[in-house]
Amino acid sequence: MNKLKIALVKQEVYQDLYVCPVTEKDPGQILFSSMGRVGPIALMSDLNADFYIVKEESNKETRIYQKVIPHIAPYLHLLKTETLDKIPGQEFKSPGSPYPNGKYAVSCYTIDWGQYDIVISINISLPTQLILKYPQTLFAYMIGEANMATGKARFGYDATLNQMARGRISHKCGAIDFPYTFVAKDTLEKIMQQYLGRPSARKGIFMEINSTTERPVTRIPDHFQPLADAGYEIILHQQKIADNLKNIYDAKYFVKMGGRSIRGNSVAEAVSLGTLAIMNRDEVIHHELIIDECNVKTMDEMISLINRLENDPELYRTLQQKQRQVLHTYFFDAPLQSLINCLKEKRGLSKPRTYSRWNRLFDNLYFLKLR
Repeated sequence: MNKLKIALVKQEVYQDLYVCPVTEKDPGQILFSSMGRVGPIALMSDLNADFYIVKEESNKETRIYQKVIPHIAPYLHLLKTETLDKIPGQEFKSPGSPYPNGKYAVSCYTIDWGQYDIVISINISLPTQLILKYPQTLFAYMIGEANMATGKARFGYDATLNQMARGRISHKCGAIDFPYTFVAKDTLEKIMQQYLGRPSARKGIFMEINSTTERPVTRIPDHFQPLADAGYEIILHQQKIADNLKNIYDAKYFVKMGGRSIRGNSVAEAVSLGTLAIMNRDEVIHHELIIDECNVKTMDEMISLINRLENDPELYRTLQQKQRQVLHTYFFDAPLQSLINCLKEKRGLSKPRTYSRWNRLFDNLYFLKLR
């Protein structure tokens, strides 16, 4: 297949990811405009995808975001004119862009989606009636909150991206593994090198934010004191994405101990930045990233391993490369191949899929069941 042409789309009422015009092509500028998370930045940095913010439409399916995070749903319309930190309950956030989503939002009806091989929508950004007009384009959606609407593709879309990264490769349209943090082994490292104009300092230990409940994080929790007592610098989470990524990029280790279990997007970010991730894999949904050598259960085991790595630079490099290769396979190669396979399957059909009144009925019933 020739070089893919891909688009990533979000609505002006979405509370995460990038806030920039489609004309912005610098991956660093796109990334640092994010309201919070890194997201699927490799689409733009490694695959040259276009990124769109589209206006909210009135169709029922495009309002699914109201079901995803109901506690702030009544305020998300404010993102058309305000930044995330102006939303009630989100005041502690530090969005990367000073502009609201609405500044760059365009009507989805003004875009020729037929120019793309693959269009990935965060939530349901594009109405069913619109995407059915482009039978040669693969349309996939990813619900912003993991584990929602992942069982099968609905609303006329070809694929639903389930935010998993298990190395499974799909060969047909439907539910496929595709992580929220879609990155290659060195995607973020290359972006930070260009942004900072220097290599990583590779010093200190970055504490994963969910090791503590404090927001924003201002101090080392008590259970991390043994690491500090052992002479290691503990680096804390920063609210602004550019500042936080710089801290992880310059750290030598990315660790989590205690606190709540995590999906592991932050782990993927750290590995792509070249920072070795060490933690208990039982506390990470994306547990594949925690290779055997970096799987520790106690703080004593954590300190022992880091001491060993400090005395054996070659072992550090070996584990770093091994972990990055796992990331590349699970978070980049496999999900991308699944999209390519789904596109081939769709284009190989003798006639386009239909979206019948029964499909619409069942999707409407499913919509009503969502929380």
